[in-house]
Amino acid sequence: MPYTFLLLLIFSLGQCSSIEPPIEDIDNDIDEEIELPTEPELPDTTVLHIEIARSNQGKPSTDSINVWLEFVGLGPGLPWCAAAQSAWLHQADVISPRIKTGLASNFINQTDPRTHISAGRVLAGVETVPKGSLVVLQRGNTIYGHIGASTIDWKGPNGVYISGNTSAPGGAEATGGEVWEKPIRINPNAYMRITTFVIVEYE
Repeated sequence: MPYTFLLLLIFSLGQCSSIEPPIEDIDNDIDEEIELPTEPELPDTTVLHIEIARSNQGKPSTDSINVWLEFVGLGPGLPWCAAAQSAWLHQADVISPRIKTGLASNFINQTDPRTHISAGRVLAGVETVPKGSLVVLQRGNTIYGHIGASTIDWKGPNGVYISGNTSAPGGAEATGGEVWEKPIRINPNAYMRITTFVIVEYE
C-alpha cells in the first residue's frame, strides 16, 4: 500500500508541473509587448460639412448631383460645385453661411463681410484661415468661379481643400464631375484663382 501511494503521489506531482509553467516563463510572457486595440477615428463634428463632403469623395451618382442641384432650384446638367456646398452646409446645420445658390460668388455677395478673409492676407501670412472655411475662386473677371472647403488651418500660399464638380489632384479645378480633397495654391495671377475665404460658423 505505501508503494502504491508513493506512485500516485509522483504521478500527481507530474501532472501539476505539466499544467503550470515555470515562474521564469510567466515573467517572459508578461514582458512581451502587447498590442492593444485602437479606437476607430471618429468624424470631426466641428467641421461636419467636410465629413459630409468626404463621404461623397470620388464620382457621385447622377441622382446625388441632381438632388444637390434641385436643393438650390436648378435643373440637371448644370455646374454643381456651389449647389453641393450649399446642400452640405445645410445638412451639417451650420449657423452661417446658410444660402442656397448655384453660384460660387454668391457665398461672398450674400454673406456677412465680417466672415470674409482676403486671399491676399492669407498669402502674405497676415491671417490664418480656420479649417472648414469656404475657398472661393473667380474665373477671370466674370461672376463665375468655383468653391470648396479648406480641410486644414491655412496660412501662406499652399492649402488643401475639398470641392465638388472637380477633377482628381493635378486636373482642372472647376470641371471633372467628381468630389476630391486635394492641394491648392493661392496664385493671384492665375485665371482661375482664389480670391476670398468665408468662415463657416457652427453653434
